[in-house]
Amino acid sequence: MPSEARQPPKDDDFHPCKLCGERSAQPTYRLEAGTLLTCRRCDFHFLDHLDPLPAEGEEELGELDEKSWKYISERLGTSEGELPWRLRLVEKYCSLPGAKCLDIGAGVGQFLLRLRAADADGTGIEPSRLRRLFARREFDLHLEEQTIEAPRWREKFTAFFDVITLWDVIEHVNFPAETIRCAFQLLKPGGALFVDTPSREVLPYRLSLLASRLSGGRLPLFLSSYYSALPYGHKQIFTPGQLARLVEQSGFEILAQGAGYDELLGMRPPLLRPRSKIILVARKPPTG
Repeated sequence: MPSEARQPPKDDDFHPCKLCGERSAQPTYRLEAGTLLTCRRCDFHFLDHLDPLPAEGEEELGELDEKSWKYISERLGTSEGELPWRLRLVEKYCSLPGAKCLDIGAGVGQFLLRLRAADADGTGIEPSRLRRLFARREFDLHLEEQTIEAPRWREKFTAFFDVITLWDVIEHVNFPAETIRCAFQLLKPGGALFVDTPSREVLPYRLSLLASRLSGGRLPLFLSSYYSALPYGHKQIFTPGQLARLVEQSGFEILAQGAGYDELLGMRPPLLRPRSKIILVARKPPTG
C-alpha cells in the first residue's frame, strides 16, 4: 500500500484504492453519505469520507448523560447472541488461559469480559469516549483510547499479543490495510487474528448495484443504508476474496474463512442461511 493510505488524503484525493493501493478508484455511486468509489483494478468499494483524526491530547467531546446511557444500554443485546460463538471460535484455535488478547473496537467490553472469564489477559481498544465511560461505570473495565495505528502500540507492544480480534470493526476504520498491518506487528509469531465483517455479496447489495447502474445512479435502492458519514460509520464493505487479500498482503496465513460461526466450528449450517457475514481466522507465521 503506498504512503497515501497512511494519512487522510490531501485535497480530497481519494483515488488511491484502500485495498490494492493503485490510483484507480473512481467516483461511481452517489449516496446520502457521500460518493461511493470503486477501484477499476480490484473492484473495492469505499466511501469518500474519513473520520477526523483527533489532535494529540485532544479529548473527544460529549458526556455520558441519561440519554446516551439509555442509547448504549438498548443496543447491548445487538451482538450478544454472537459473543459465545466468537469465544468458541477463538478457543478452537487458541489456548486462552494466560493468553494476551487484544480486542480492537471493543465497544463497551462485552467480549473482553468473556475473554477474562476464560482466564485470558485481555486488553480492549475503543475510540468512542462514551462507550469507554459506559464500560468503566457498568463493567469496571478500562478500555484504551488510542487506536492500534498510534505509535505507542508499536513502541511498547510489538510481538506482544497471542490473539487479536476485530469483531464488526474493519468496515469502520479509515484505512483497513494499515489496521491489519499494525495487528500483524503486535502479534507474536504464531499468534492468531480473528475478523468478522458484513459481506458485500448479500442479495440486497448486489441488486442495489444493478439498479443504480441501470438507472444512471437515480435508483440506488438500499445502497445508502450500507455506508455512513457519521463517526465510526461504515466506510467500506468487503467481498470474501477482498478480505482474504487484505489479510494476506500483510503477511498472514489464512487458517479458515466462512459465512457463519457454525461453519467454521465444524457444524452443519442451516440450508438457507443468508451469507451476510464474512468470518476469517488467520495466523502470523511462526519464525524459523
